[in-house]
Amino acid sequence: MSKSILEQALGFDIPAVVPVMLIVYIVAILLVGLWAAKKVKNSEDWFVGGRSMGPWITALAHGSSSLGGGMYIAGPQYGWEAGASSLWAAPGDVFGPLLNFGIIARRMRKYTEKSRALTIPEFFGHRYYSRGVRNLFVVILIVAMIISLLVEYMAMGVLISCITGLGYTLSLIIGCVAILIYTGAGGYLAVAYTDFVQSILMIIGLIILIPVCISSVGGLAGMNEGLTAINPGLATLWGEDYYLKGAPLMIAGIALVYFIGYMGQPHLVIKTVAIKDEKSIKLVPMIGACFGFILAFGVYILGMVGRVSFPDMAMLPNGSAEYIMPMLALSNLPPAIAGLILAGAAAAIMSTASALLLVIGSSVGNDLLSIAKPKATEAQKMRITRIATYILGLVSCAMCFIPLFSVGVYQLTWIAWSVLSPAFIPCIVGGLFWKNGTKGGAIAAMIVGSVTGFAWYYLLQDVTNIHTFFAALVLAIVAYIIGSKLTKKPPQDVVDMFDYAKAFDTIENANVPAGIRMNAEQFSKVSGAEKVFA
Repeated sequence: MSKSILEQALGFDIPAVVPVMLIVYIVAILLVGLWAAKKVKNSEDWFVGGRSMGPWITALAHGSSSLGGGMYIAGPQYGWEAGASSLWAAPGDVFGPLLNFGIIARRMRKYTEKSRALTIPEFFGHRYYSRGVRNLFVVILIVAMIISLLVEYMAMGVLISCITGLGYTLSLIIGCVAILIYTGAGGYLAVAYTDFVQSILMIIGLIILIPVCISSVGGLAGMNEGLTAINPGLATLWGEDYYLKGAPLMIAGIALVYFIGYMGQPHLVIKTVAIKDEKSIKLVPMIGACFGFILAFGVYILGMVGRVSFPDMAMLPNGSAEYIMPMLALSNLPPAIAGLILAGAAAAIMSTASALLLVIGSSVGNDLLSIAKPKATEAQKMRITRIATYILGLVSCAMCFIPLFSVGVYQLTWIAWSVLSPAFIPCIVGGLFWKNGTKGGAIAAMIVGSVTGFAWYYLLQDVTNIHTFFAALVLAIVAYIIGSKLTKKPPQDVVDMFDYAKAFDTIENANVPAGIRMNAEQFSKVSGAEKVFA
């Protein structure tokens, strides 16, 4: 991809102010991340921001990390390809935050604080009283997070290359290095503060871009007429040539992948661990839902507008709908405003990529390190975590060029979510709401969910007309229940901890039943956690 190809598709030269604004923005984000690094004093600061994040930072960081580059670049791409049927996926990004913070946040916050768990793998290890469960979680997590990271790197490569004229490979590497620097330096604090800034820019960008683009095609009526003229099915919820008619389980997967998929994404669930207090938790769902509403519906509508404006794939740079959002911004806005919008796209990509990297690095430095060196010091944990963040981030960058993953940004997003969320949703929700969930059930759910999520897309989705996410989630839930029923119930100490987390209303310790009135040190001693999880 070169700048001249984009300019040829647009029919005019890209003003210099556009790439300049993008470069300035990336530099500014690096400075924010390095500033946040000065506030990191220990591993708790790096992993969960010292559990001090307020509701606004948490909500906006959650939103920008969840939607991110996969949404800003891939959302319009999917809207271009699927038309109005892409809107099946939109409500999920509205209700996803409500489920994460309205259902699991209080119990997760209490459980992890009492058990001193700094990462989601640590929570798994405590709840399922097994180092093996924790280790399996980490392996699946790292693989799925690296696949998710591919989406962000590819999106960044598309954005930088089409604006600056640099080659795609070099652009991808530049984006990767920038993200690695500020994430590795400041950890969760850097991610949270930069996500807060970036989410504001994302919202402002879409509020400007969406109405201008809709107006350019004659409003919503003009958009629908244009879609109908191209293919009557594009203006309906059934998609081009009505391919979704008679495919309810495909629709269910499209709708559910983001609707409940949030509860199985560790880089989003960790926000519930890092939030300051229960009072803050109450404010997050509505803030997050409003944020999701603006972004989720907006990006798909942009894709539909793009289909009307550029109906033929040959009109797009490299014949790819991944370039729809930059094309619309540069075609319909003054150069300075277009530069701001594209900086917002970069913000989305960088926010999600940094959140993914944070989880990957934390899993290695805090979880895998406990196997090789159980008595590692704070300094050793931090050093290994940063090194792992850099190395695995670069590995993910290299994987962008493997043909297996060259299926398109939006399709790769589906694969990543379908591998990760079905494997973890039964274990997270079941672990917090069903006291009889066992380590056998957790192992079964993780294996079945992750394997099905990856294999179904390539082997069975087209044959069965059943969406990958739906199939993987149903099979993982069944595996979790059967596995738990066939294995020994959790020890009483874990049940006591479950009951403590269940009592999520603000209560004094004196009002907690005696059987669960214990501090973290007592819990570790009673349950043997100091031996298993050290």
